[in-house]
This record gives sequence, structure tokens and C-alpha cells, in this order.
Amino acid sequence: MAIKTLLPTARVSNRVWRSPFDNLFDAFFGDDSRLPVLSGNAVFSPRIDVKEDDNSYEVSAELPGLEEKDIELTVDDGKLVLRGEKSATSEKKEGQYFRQERTYGRFERAFYLPDGVQDDAIKAKFKNGVLTLHLPKKEEAKKVVRQVEVQAG
Repeated sequence: MAIKTLLPTARVSNRVWRSPFDNLFDAFFGDDSRLPVLSGNAVFSPRIDVKEDDNSYEVSAELPGLEEKDIELTVDDGKLVLRGEKSATSEKKEGQYFRQERTYGRFERAFYLPDGVQDDAIKAKFKNGVLTLHLPKKEEAKKVVRQVEVQAG
């Protein structure tokens, strides 16, 4: 008898070259995300990209229209939390809007850091509306590549 559940499950990649960290982001922030999607001006949720190399992870978040003072970044017990608020401009409205697609409001994005990240050495830079986080890996988490000698016989 097959067991079924009504709870949605996150789809993960079965490609061996993808890390569990990649699957985590695909499950929560990808286009097939199971998180609720809200529309209208009540919600602003920045898009995030994640890259990995042998020494670190790099997380980039699009935050157009924000300044450094609008952003709060915390690390607590292995969880990285990005918070902020995108305020609507308060200019005098002389015309009537027919369509308004820009979104405003408070936002929060949070995710658990992989075990190998040095959370006390995370650095953040904000330039041209893009927040870039550098998350260095601990020495033991860095991939060590060594040549293996092949012998005849």
C-alpha cells in the first residue's frame, strides 16, 4: 500500500554535481517554489542569486531603490536573515495611475547557512541596488583536490 501525504514536498535535483545548498535554494526560492506568491503593492521580495566556489559562497540580492540604511542583515544560530523596507515615494500625485507594478513594503528573506560557512567572517557590500554577501568556507569545508597516481598492473 502506497502512503500519500497532503503536504507539498520540495522538489530537489538528482544531479550529482548539485550540492544540497543548491537544492535548498531551488526548493525555497526557485520558480517552482511552494511558498505563497502574493501580488499587488503589499509585498516586496528581493530576487537572490547564489554562487559557490572552492573557498566561499556568494549571495547577491537585488534591492533596487533601497539604500544601506534600509537594509538589516543578521546571522543567528546558523541562519542568515535579510530584512528591509522599500518605501513608496511620497510625491504629489497630479495624475491618475492606470497601472502600478512597482512594489513596496517590508521584506524578510532567511535561510540556513551550510555547516562549512565561517559565519563570523561574512562580509556584505551594497552597490547600485545590489547587496553582495561573501560567505567564506571553513578550512575543513574547502574541497581538497589531489592527484592520484595510476600504476600499471
